[in-house]
Amino acid sequence: MLLRMRRLGAGALAVAVLVTVFGVLPAQAQQDFVESDPAVVRAREQVTSAQLAAHQAAAELEATSQARDSVQADIDAHAARLVELGHQRDELAFVKGLLQAAMRDRAVALYRNGGDGTGIASVGDAASALQAARRRTLSEAAAESNRRAARKLEETRTQLAAVQAATRDEADQLAAERTRLDALAAQQEQRQAVVDQRVAEANVALAQARVIGALHAAGEPVMGPSTLTAEQLAGWVIAQGFHPRISTDLMSLAQIFIDEGRDEGVRGDMAFAQSVIETGGFQSAPANNYAGIGWCDTCKVGNQFPNPQEGVRAQIQLLRQYADSGVTASQLAHPVSPYLYGADPDAAVRKFDKFYARGWAPTWSDMGNGNWATDPNYSGKVISVYRRMVTYSQGG
Repeated sequence: MLLRMRRLGAGALAVAVLVTVFGVLPAQAQQDFVESDPAVVRAREQVTSAQLAAHQAAAELEATSQARDSVQADIDAHAARLVELGHQRDELAFVKGLLQAAMRDRAVALYRNGGDGTGIASVGDAASALQAARRRTLSEAAAESNRRAARKLEETRTQLAAVQAATRDEADQLAAERTRLDALAAQQEQRQAVVDQRVAEANVALAQARVIGALHAAGEPVMGPSTLTAEQLAGWVIAQGFHPRISTDLMSLAQIFIDEGRDEGVRGDMAFAQSVIETGGFQSAPANNYAGIGWCDTCKVGNQFPNPQEGVRAQIQLLRQYADSGVTASQLAHPVSPYLYGADPDAAVRKFDKFYARGWAPTWSDMGNGNWATDPNYSGKVISVYRRMVTYSQGG
């Protein structure tokens, strides 16, 4: 007992003294003393600071990954454009060759037929005059054909020069993008190392805080059964005067929260309360996204879900990741949502199992400050909504 009091610091010692003198303190009073312990305050601040640093590092890594994907897409586009330009160049070169050959053939044929037919024939030689006239007609037709061919040849040369210039430009851009990609790959590797370090530091701070009792499971745990029904959840929303704009009726949506929560051992009614905060009473839930998944301060759009169940399922699965430090994709009741971590099921499983913040928020009091949301008051808002729902269900 003495060792424990020393580890907890002066605040815990004061609790022990008061218990000795006055008897057992009420639970809330004990908790108040623990909360005021400088060691507890310091430990919580360290956890918050370390987790924020890890979240920031992860956000920078994600930005680098997205930039790398964008550059890779540009490289693929440039490579495809080079192939297309190569085909155009070959076609134009072929046309150029045909035009040059045709012009040569006409010149040779005209020469073999006696020139352009403009020589003076003998006055009395009618046959020669007729032949000369025919030659002049053929020569004029050949000359006009050659002029057209010459114009076409010049256009072809101009187009070919443009294609060759575009090819050089595309090749230069492709080389530049590949250089960018190499730089981003190196940056991604460096940032991954930073993330790993920050996560390790956060986990150490979290473990130390738990050892001294700075973190506790009191309040509203994320995991567990729902206590409110779908009727009570939907009734509360309606009673507040909200006007939900969702792709299903409110009762059905509330029941999805209850069912999906039950499947994963997550409190679906609390998740519903979270969605009230995220969507303004379900008045703004684009693409069935009820929890702001994928949205950030610089993001233009969040994750999109094809139907309400997929939106809720992704939310529930992500909540379990934050709450359950040991969860893996194989333990989920349903496959990892393809709208959460991508359509490739194997990649989605890997990403789910490598989520760096698993177990960082076992209670709703741990949410915010980077866990799900950056707002330090986030958890209080969700808990407040939930407790108002409870009061409503009790007829209060």
